[in-house]
Amino acid sequence: MLLIEKDLKQGDHIYVKRKRLLYSHHGIYAGKGAVIHYKGADKEKRDPAVIITDIDNFLNSGKLRRRNYKKRFPYSETLRIATEHLSKKGYSLAFNNCEHFAAYCVTGKKKSVQVRRVIGGIATITLAVTVSVIQKMVAKKKAG
Repeated sequence: MLLIEKDLKQGDHIYVKRKRLLYSHHGIYAGKGAVIHYKGADKEKRDPAVIITDIDNFLNSGKLRRRNYKKRFPYSETLRIATEHLSKKGYSLAFNNCEHFAAYCVTGKKKSVQVRRVIGGIATITLAVTVSVIQKMVAKKKAG
């Protein structure tokens, strides 16, 4: 189902997929066409801060999506938390990115599915390389 702005509530965690769907950008819908999210100069990479922008700027021609939660703060509380963070800095790709920010506003916990996927991928590769090295060492020992 295609999501449009009129389907949103103030305090919804929204996001949009970016860069050929490689990552997504997250924020909190503030109502009246506004979104609170991390944004910085030079494509969010230089000195990001929590700002409020219009939804069209946030979406940047992407498709609007909403993250749903089974357990969350009331919408008004989510919006209050997001608003209190306006102008705050401290962005970190691994520990405090836009997804961490939006999840924190909704649940009180900083979580990023994107970061977990990357870490999981790195762990899987590391494990595969380690197993391969051990197998080669065991085979050498048996042969020698």
